[in-house]
Amino acid sequence: MKLKNFKKNSIVFLIVSFSLIIVTFLWDQIFVPLNNPKGIIGPLSIQDYNPLNDTIRYILFITLPALLFFTSKIIINKKKFSIKEILFEKLDKSENSHSNKYFIIPSLFFFFVIIFEFLSLNLFYYRLDTFHDGDFLTPAYNYLFMNKLWLSSYTVHGGSDFFYPIIMWKILGLNTIGAARFSFYFLILLLKFLSIIFSYQLTKNLYLKRCTKLFFFIILSSILISMSSFTVPLNYSYFSYRDIYILLFLIFFMQLFINDSFKLSILISITLISTISALMHIDTGFYINFILLSYIFYLFILKKYKEIFVIFLSLFIFWLLIIYFISFEEFKAFLDHSISMIFSLDLMHGLKYPTPFFSINESEYGTRATRGLLLQLTAGLFVINYLFLGKKKISSSKKIFFVFLYLVSFIMYKNGLGRSDSNHLRMSADFPILINIFFILNYFFIFFEKKILNKSLFSFKFFAFLSAIYLSSFYLLNISKYNFNNMINYKKNFLTYINYKDENFIDSKTIKFVNYYKKLNEESSCIQIFTFDLAIPYLLKKPSCTKYFSSWLASSTVKQNDYVKNLITVDPKYILYNSTGTNFDLTYKPEPPEVYERLYIVNSYILSNYKQFNFIDDYVILEKK
Repeated sequence: MKLKNFKKNSIVFLIVSFSLIIVTFLWDQIFVPLNNPKGIIGPLSIQDYNPLNDTIRYILFITLPALLFFTSKIIINKKKFSIKEILFEKLDKSENSHSNKYFIIPSLFFFFVIIFEFLSLNLFYYRLDTFHDGDFLTPAYNYLFMNKLWLSSYTVHGGSDFFYPIIMWKILGLNTIGAARFSFYFLILLLKFLSIIFSYQLTKNLYLKRCTKLFFFIILSSILISMSSFTVPLNYSYFSYRDIYILLFLIFFMQLFINDSFKLSILISITLISTISALMHIDTGFYINFILLSYIFYLFILKKYKEIFVIFLSLFIFWLLIIYFISFEEFKAFLDHSISMIFSLDLMHGLKYPTPFFSINESEYGTRATRGLLLQLTAGLFVINYLFLGKKKISSSKKIFFVFLYLVSFIMYKNGLGRSDSNHLRMSADFPILINIFFILNYFFIFFEKKILNKSLFSFKFFAFLSAIYLSSFYLLNISKYNFNNMINYKKNFLTYINYKDENFIDSKTIKFVNYYKKLNEESSCIQIFTFDLAIPYLLKKPSCTKYFSSWLASSTVKQNDYVKNLITVDPKYILYNSTGTNFDLTYKPEPPEVYERLYIVNSYILSNYKQFNFIDDYVILEKK
């Protein structure tokens, strides 16, 4: 019998492997011509490459092997599968009823370990990144001067670029770099806490014995909290602070598939999270609202119209409240900003995705790109295989939840497709890794229970001892992150850090330029920059003259024309026209496009109306003719 199953599974494996070879060879054959009506200039448009190619290739690479796996499971293994049973599956209330109190001790251990790491941070290590720090310093300063949000700052990420530093500045009463950065340290701390809660949500309903379930939780939690790190401003860990809303959404969302208690409050909670996420992060907000829309469609199939009504009513009320608090004009600017970024960012910011397998020795990111696709595919195969399981399920939650979980993983990989460099590929591998680890651990512990655990040696006391050893090892392996001296002096270090002057974060060359440009603009009420040095307005303690402080984002012809109108209205006397070494797109070869190359309409206006005034080190300053 076992030999027969082995042969069947081998055939399924060969079919999937063969399909993988086919989609790999088809990868470069799929080509959609560039359609660029907005006239955006970026690394991809320079190559006449349509970013839609990568999305189509990715969908084919994942769906064809997954579809063949699904059909071969049915035909070869003669597996019964009913979509109706999956969709209309009832909640399983026969799960193990023993208490989950034994999760408390390891949870507290992880909470304390996270706090120890947080208190051990070397806050003084990072220098100012005038591009990435400027993403949030200048928008926040614009708000302080003009009391406007999206109307004063056209940002890359969304409301998070001004809300986070503004809130922390208000709490601490200091408008400093240290205070602004601390908001992100705090968010990463919250992210790690949520990782433990999410791990608990995934673990508590498993069909495992108490001892193995506890060990499962400990291993999964240790992995999840290790997938994020306290790095600011470039937080490109597997889980970054932008994933807070995803984890928070899933923590509540999963509860809908576990029991019927508090369903109304949970529905309201997930709509609130979806609303706030859309305000804070354009990409994350889009993904969460896509999942919410998919869930509404699922409820429609189930004919649960009351729950659909609750969701739409909650969304209506929350957005109405937001419009009331920020004003209708700000809301229109928010919509314009979000829609523009969604449809333009790939061409402005994107890099071509490396061809799987063939790019491993040719591209700097070929290995990571191939690994990311394979992780996504195996995660999908695990979920499909889980759907075929009968009564002996892995979890007492509805199977459809894991379909939604994979849908989150599938669409969030768009970050890696849009910007295929090392950092974004790593960030996009977070949920594929999570899903793979979850199922691998599950199958291992199911096998372990069936084959080994029945022996008297493996008692709960034994697993408690084993858990203690694992937790001790985890602490020792991460001991380099803990600094006792920083812990006991945290308050002093924290106060010093948030009170640090700007000069402590920047180099001598930048200090020299800032001092000169500040004197030059003494009579000006604002600062206009046309470079990637986004932090300059903040360093000069003046708002940007236009909302296009991050000029490169105004790459479409519509935004460029609006930019020119703004310049004509404000009529700044000086413009910081160029500075080298701050271009974020250095991964593009041979040379990344500069701002003046991207914004050809704005550049034409500037060169027609301004002349070179001075050249200081790498900074080119223009003066109105």
